[in-house]
Amino acid sequence: MTPETEEAAALAGAPRAAVGNSGAPLLRLEAWEGPLDLLLELARAQRVNLARLSVTDLATQFAAVLDAAIARRAVPLSRLADWLVMAAWLLALRARLLLPAGPAESAAAEREAADLRRRLADRAAARRLADWLERRPQLGREVFARGLAEPEATAEPAADVTELLRACLRLLEVPVRERVWRPRPPLLWRAPEALARLRALLPGLPAGAALEQLLPPMPAGAGAALWRRSALASTLLAGLELSRDGAVTLEQESPFGEVILDPVSADRRP
Repeated sequence: MTPETEEAAALAGAPRAAVGNSGAPLLRLEAWEGPLDLLLELARAQRVNLARLSVTDLATQFAAVLDAAIARRAVPLSRLADWLVMAAWLLALRARLLLPAGPAESAAAEREAADLRRRLADRAAARRLADWLERRPQLGREVFARGLAEPEATAEPAADVTELLRACLRLLEVPVRERVWRPRPPLLWRAPEALARLRALLPGLPAGAALEQLLPPMPAGAGAALWRRSALASTLLAGLELSRDGAVTLEQESPFGEVILDPVSADRRP
């Protein structure tokens, strides 16, 4: 058995860790040492120089690995087929470098390369623009919106200073009494007036007189209701004052009922 055959048998019978992540065999070429699938992937991405790979060494090593794997029956047939497809693609890519490139193919390749470079440049420019936008102040985070802009000031005609001073003098000439506002209180029936009226009616006051019958005549007008309420309250206060003096007695049979006023004779007063 030749040294190449022994090495291929060792690679085919090695554990999975020795043949790459996908189970592809390891190749030891002049410019490459590693699994076959990784070499094919790098060749498709133009990340490895295929011109430095020897077609003879590649075919010899792969054939030796394949024969050893078939002889030992340690690798499934489906995986051997995958290896064969990988090796065929790799040999096809390597063989293209041996053929002279045509003018049309070269021009198409150059256009494709130029288009790829342009797209890469556009992508880099878009990325720089996105970074620049990201660094700018963001609305609602670093800066905040406001309402509508203030209206521009319109040009107003210049005022006449002389007329302004004359208007100020006319205001200063107004008497002070005309500038003071004095409210006019409503005409209400007050407690002193109600007390004087009850004392005047007391000598001829009958027994059991209702308090509302002792109210003075109500004036006509819009304030009649307010005047009546004030007269009723003032007359009640006056009756309470006379009751405190012992001149009359007040009675009310039910809450919010009619108030009855009875005069007290002079000999019974305290």
